[in-house]
Amino acid sequence: MKRGALYTIVCVCLLSIAVLILDAEETEILTEDIVIENDGGLYTRAQIMIPANYQEKRLPLVSLSHGFRGSMDSAGGNYLAENLAKNGIATIRMDFARCRDAEGRIQMNQYTVNTMISDQIDCIDYMAAHYNIDIDRIGLYGRSLGGRVAMAMANEGYGGYDYQALALVAPAGNQDALQYYMGGQKNWNRMKSKAERDGSVIHQKVILTPDFFLSVEDYIPSQTAGKFPHPVFVIYNTEDYVVLPETSIECAENYKDVHITRITSVKSPHGCEMGFKSSKTKDQLIAEITAFFLKNL
Repeated sequence: MKRGALYTIVCVCLLSIAVLILDAEETEILTEDIVIENDGGLYTRAQIMIPANYQEKRLPLVSLSHGFRGSMDSAGGNYLAENLAKNGIATIRMDFARCRDAEGRIQMNQYTVNTMISDQIDCIDYMAAHYNIDIDRIGLYGRSLGGRVAMAMANEGYGGYDYQALALVAPAGNQDALQYYMGGQKNWNRMKSKAERDGSVIHQKVILTPDFFLSVEDYIPSQTAGKFPHPVFVIYNTEDYVVLPETSIECAENYKDVHITRITSVKSPHGCEMGFKSSKTKDQLIAEITAFFLKNL
């Protein structure tokens, strides 16, 4: 009973703060598209959204991770980044597919959990080097596979940063989330064997190498969640059939300081309507996530 009461209070508090954010005067923002060179002579496309007055004071930063087969704008990444920036928080989000050219035109559609982590650290380092960022106030946001990435980064302090807050939507961060998504353990094993034999296998237009499968199997973020001491906010959809609700709950409950928002949406079971141009659910969730980062960064 105590756990349920706490959950109710948390949701009410977040929503009340969210209303204030939506009514607040918006800050003018700057948007910059960049391409960052990463390891192996490849490149990562990213977009920065930051308050226009960033030179006047040091700003908190949120780095955003998209899901499998997604992009920096998928599932409302652009809407969330814009709202965070309008409320005084610098943001950077990136495409994990990587590019062969410095102009960011030729995408490879190939990544692993480890390269996703590396790309995100490169982007955070770039923000710290080129903008007026307070490196003691960095938060992470991730959804689906990007949630797994954000969990790993937060749990282990990747990049040498002490991340202060973690927000997750349908995080695919437990033992079998990716195996389930790929059609079950048997199909996972089949694809893994094909990748080992042929060098790669294609799933939903993404090229999966043996390193992809190893990067998923070698580290289970939900099992090390207890290492992260700072606040965590988890959102899940009761109708989600891509990352099951019980997966999100398992990931959430392994953290020490966690707040949970549960929604029910059949219009967008996995995306939670966050990519919709117009949606009350999207507005609610983006406002709650913004409120969470404003409170904890």
